[in-house]
Amino acid sequence: MKVIKRITIFALFGMAMSQDPIEVDPTTLDFGNVLMGNTSTLSFTITANLEQTVTITPPNFYTVDTSVIAMVVSQTQVVNVTFSPPSVGSYDSFITVVGSTFGSATVAVNATAVNNIEGSISGTISADYSPYEISGDIWVEEGNTLTINPGVTLEFTG
Repeated sequence: MKVIKRITIFALFGMAMSQDPIEVDPTTLDFGNVLMGNTSTLSFTITANLEQTVTITPPNFYTVDTSVIAMVVSQTQVVNVTFSPPSVGSYDSFITVVGSTFGSATVAVNATAVNNIEGSISGTISADYSPYEISGDIWVEEGNTLTINPGVTLEFTG
């Protein structure tokens, strides 16, 4: 009889934990190349499979639009993540999502800050990060605008 109780308890615990208490989608945000002086924003969704408070902690140079969420079972919440590069380089890291009761998840964030302009461009080019290297053809697509602030230096290669 005691063995049956232990098996029953284990089976019930296994069923209760068959879903992760916190799920994130997607599990990776790839910001690609982000031009110095600009920011880029992407989103992921949190799904709660347990009623609890969820805390979201971004790494340096990434911000989230919400950092603490009181969630109920089956609730989903979109979290916007913004990358603001401080200097040229690679900024690969993880956002951590932790439940107050149980469970955690991570979202990989990948970004490269560049001062190399190539391809379709729009937005504002700031003198703060000048000079910029132009390493290929550049263009502004119809409907977009490009502002080049005073003091910007563009260095053309090739």
